[in-house]
Amino acid sequence: MPSQTLYIVKIGDEEFRFTQDQLDSEPGNYLAIHFLQGVDPRSNAVEADNRTLLLEKDPLLFKLIQAHLRGYEVLPIPDSLVPGYMTKESALENLQRDARSLGLRRLEEKLMNYQMSLMRGTQIKLPVAQKKYKQAVFKDGNWHVVDISETGFKMLLERVRNGRFEMVVPLRLQCPGYAVVICWDNLDGVQSSKTIALMESID
Repeated sequence: MPSQTLYIVKIGDEEFRFTQDQLDSEPGNYLAIHFLQGVDPRSNAVEADNRTLLLEKDPLLFKLIQAHLRGYEVLPIPDSLVPGYMTKESALENLQRDARSLGLRRLEEKLMNYQMSLMRGTQIKLPVAQKKYKQAVFKDGNWHVVDISETGFKMLLERVRNGRFEMVVPLRLQCPGYAVVICWDNLDGVQSSKTIALMESID
């Protein structure tokens, strides 16, 4: 069985080989016209011989073009094929430009549809509501509620959890928008005590 004719695109020191079937997989593209129908007179590409074409393209992006002509899916673009001087977004845009310049309409259409799907899938992230904290002290028959910082809340919570305090139920403590996290009896002296509760805002 005779060997199949290969057509070579050279980019810098790298060579990309194509068969006629691969070139014909995208009808009317520039590479097929150049190799199979003669040189496009509008092109300023340099022809090394009748089966070799020199192009000034990024070799990593061109690997994706070669894979496309071989019938492979190339999206999403793998990190390993994103040139170091491009972001993933700019690589996608530049690949689309290369596809357009080479007349690869199906690849260009795939890239456009992929970009549109990314735009539709992008959701605006709303800022996460910051928690608020309160400390309630039951003394002289009433609850006295004050705002405290997140740091103060965490310090008190850690102290109570690691200490020997009697946990109690905070009776008649109501604070709209807040939930009780922990409540305990705190001894001030031998004959007096007070009940303390820590609360955090409800999301």
